[in-house]
Amino acid sequence: MDLIITDQHSYRSADPFSDPSLDKLGGDEFMGMFPESAMQALDGGRGFNAGNPPAEIRFNAAHVPNPQRTAPMQTLLGAEQKAWFKDKLRSSTAAWKIWGNSLGALDKRADPQNLPAGLTKESWPASTYASLGGGDYGTAYAERAEIYHLVRDSKITGFAIVSGDRHSFWAGYATAELPPGKFEPVGLSFVGASLVSPGAMEANEHNLPKDAPLRPLFLADREDGAKPEWTFNLLLKHGVRACLEYARSFDLKRARSLSNPDLAPHLEFVDLGGHGYAKVQLSADEMRTEFVCIPRPIARSERADGGPIRYRVAFTAALWESGGRPQLETAVLEGDAGLSI
Repeated sequence: MDLIITDQHSYRSADPFSDPSLDKLGGDEFMGMFPESAMQALDGGRGFNAGNPPAEIRFNAAHVPNPQRTAPMQTLLGAEQKAWFKDKLRSSTAAWKIWGNSLGALDKRADPQNLPAGLTKESWPASTYASLGGGDYGTAYAERAEIYHLVRDSKITGFAIVSGDRHSFWAGYATAELPPGKFEPVGLSFVGASLVSPGAMEANEHNLPKDAPLRPLFLADREDGAKPEWTFNLLLKHGVRACLEYARSFDLKRARSLSNPDLAPHLEFVDLGGHGYAKVQLSADEMRTEFVCIPRPIARSERADGGPIRYRVAFTAALWESGGRPQLETAVLEGDAGLSI
């Protein structure tokens, strides 16, 4: 194994998504969603679309001048560190090239174009996916693609990303594009959860209004007053139709039957409410990543073993051939992974 650790905070460019003018685009009722196509244009700056970035950023009828039209593309690594990192990948002779990354690299997107008519006042732009947040490699589209294309073109095998920061568990594939683009995995990608720091589901349980029209996409409320279920996981893995069905019937099999296969082929697992840790074991021909999830850490456990667990899930992948594709196998070893698969 070669473990290559990079610094994404010291050399990164300014956040391309934070210009105040973008607040005028509306879409507030979509609760943190922003058109993926617009995010990609902002990320790419003057280099977007082969050097022909759009003059405006739009959301339905609303539009503002593109604040990144003349700016360079977003970088999290900086030029000097990126050149060093790419050289390390090219020159590695180890079976496994593990990118120790403090930022998650898997896309966080939804398909609000499939919402039923009338649920929101404004319609989501047709055939346009939504991004749910920036700040890490999930929305550093151009720089991430540059790295993944190097892995592809150099026929590098055994490439995997092990990261954190999102306060949640994620497992999937490193790919430069998602449908309707070309889904072309070049490696594996994992995010380990926090032990105690709160995450997205704590925030939603405390702050999401009960009467919000899109609440079922994030939380499914039971009539008996039991703790709401985390449909946000379903939203990212299976899409809005699966969420709405589960919030209506609580029939997981039926909900998964409505999964959008083009939404998240890069995701095998996501738990935005998970706490715990991940561990990785490597052999010459296999990578095994295990998520160990504990109940929400409200109080310190008095047990010597640290207390009960919610689940243990293992993801294994054989070392793939040069120029081939990785393939993850998922196994729930213990407990209940809920709506995460």
